[in-house]
Amino acid sequence: MVELAVLGSTGSVGSQTLDVVRKFPSDVEVKALLARRASDKLLKQVAEFKPEVVATYEEPASDWLSALPEGTKHLLGDEGLHACVELADRVMNAVSGVHGIKPAHLTLTKGKTLLASNKESIICLGELVKKNRHRIIPVDSEHNALFQLLENVKREEVRFIYLTASGGPFKDKTLEEMRNATVEEALRHPRWSMGAKITIDSATMMNKGFETLEAVNLFDLELDTVKVVIHPQSVVHGVVELRDGSFLMHASQTDMRVPIMHALFYPERKEFPFGRVSLPELSPVSFEEVDTEKFPALYLARWAGEMGGVYVPVLVGADEEAVSLFLEGKIGFLDIVELIEKTLSEVSIEDPEDIEGILDAIEWAREKVREIYEREYAGTR
Repeated sequence: MVELAVLGSTGSVGSQTLDVVRKFPSDVEVKALLARRASDKLLKQVAEFKPEVVATYEEPASDWLSALPEGTKHLLGDEGLHACVELADRVMNAVSGVHGIKPAHLTLTKGKTLLASNKESIICLGELVKKNRHRIIPVDSEHNALFQLLENVKREEVRFIYLTASGGPFKDKTLEEMRNATVEEALRHPRWSMGAKITIDSATMMNKGFETLEAVNLFDLELDTVKVVIHPQSVVHGVVELRDGSFLMHASQTDMRVPIMHALFYPERKEFPFGRVSLPELSPVSFEEVDTEKFPALYLARWAGEMGGVYVPVLVGADEEAVSLFLEGKIGFLDIVELIEKTLSEVSIEDPEDIEGILDAIEWAREKVREIYEREYAGTR
């Protein structure tokens, strides 16, 4: 029996995790749920799964609390987070953005198994991640695929690994079209249904920059062995190139419940209950080089990874704030990466020594982005 806590249960990955749990009621017990808001959706999840603890960072209304089922206790803020992690043996960290860093840190320091869906935590908590690789099962489709592939080869046999990218909504657009892109166009992802932040990161390809740094931390790889290729069909999620010229590929339908199921029950494999596809249905499969002129975020993330230290959380914080400015309609699409680059060029703080230092560096980056925006961009749109 898997004792599970789902952090970020009302978001996309959290909701799909509970989709999987519904199919295996005798194999998984949901011990705890956490979400930022005390929403109707969360209340419905609590009524269905009856966890011991439900945690929110927003104070619920009295009628919300009175609707909780008997035996479920509500806890607020970090007290609730600690209780959620303590209750479970596997923790699904589906909290989005920088808010997922603290849950991942707590899960690993408490010795629990982390089902890792949050990118920012894996790249910002580099040393902690590297020390606890044996207790991390990646949930992102790309890293879950590589996790499975790399289990079956010797590390000295690996020449390169490849992360696949759909190319997002702007794969076939010109730079001028990207410059004038609207928020609505940037949110129109061709393959995946995700939250706004990760969808914009996909459009800039900063998500693949983050995933490159994730792969280094998760799999003990050198940065120059990790490559990114465009794969518009999004059915091959990871590729390993061996030194003998062989390419090993992991393919599955475009459904996040596939890697979620793998992570939830690893090392056991369960029958997929959501409808299967045949191999011909996954065809055709093609790969393309990335146009780095159109997608400089990839280079920028690699540069931050090479610099290491404070530059990684600054990259994360700057991206978070620049994407927010774009979603608010205050900057153009191409300004996102430009703002991040300018922020990285003005770093004047020391390398963080602990989780508080990492979070401080992220906050510094967010403030610096706003400062540069006011100085150079405000009133230009």
